[in-house]
Amino acid sequence: MNTDRRRHWEERHREGAPGSPEPSLTEVLPLLPRGLALDIASGLGRHAIALAEAGHKVIAADYSAPAALKLRNANAERRLAIYPVIADIEETFPFRAASFDVVLNFTFLNRELVPRLIGALRQGGMLLFDTFLIDQAVTGHPNDPAFLLRRGELREMLSAMELLRYREGIVTYPSGNTAWRAMALARRS
Repeated sequence: MNTDRRRHWEERHREGAPGSPEPSLTEVLPLLPRGLALDIASGLGRHAIALAEAGHKVIAADYSAPAALKLRNANAERRLAIYPVIADIEETFPFRAASFDVVLNFTFLNRELVPRLIGALRQGGMLLFDTFLIDQAVTGHPNDPAFLLRRGELREMLSAMELLRYREGIVTYPSGNTAWRAMALARRS
């Protein structure tokens, strides 16, 4: 992780609040197997909190110490089963294979990590992957193609899995804001 990107996210997490989960998580939450979940690039924990409130035990992994501290403090008040872990998963993926029932990947794209995310799932475990499409560059943020999926790319990346839900297009949020996103819910067989 480059130093400028790390500094940007640590500052953002120092000042921010968790916010609402992505609509795709709310949509598929009833379909996810109960058990141990991994939320990568969890930030302030908006998805980890939603999972834990639904009865999951959640490992919330992020490289930002301020994010992990805020999530730990918020979790202490709520008494949820969330365990923040400070880890730069782009450098070292510290999780054992076949350990999780659910893996979440939201608004984060490192194509090289996808096989590790799939490998971290137990048989029958589910991966929920939701991030920006290349069309999002037109709106200005994010606009680096390294962090934007090509049309159909997510389907290709998860081709070894059973695809339960898939979509690409514009997501409209309750605030009225929109974003170009791709979402997939896939099961490891």
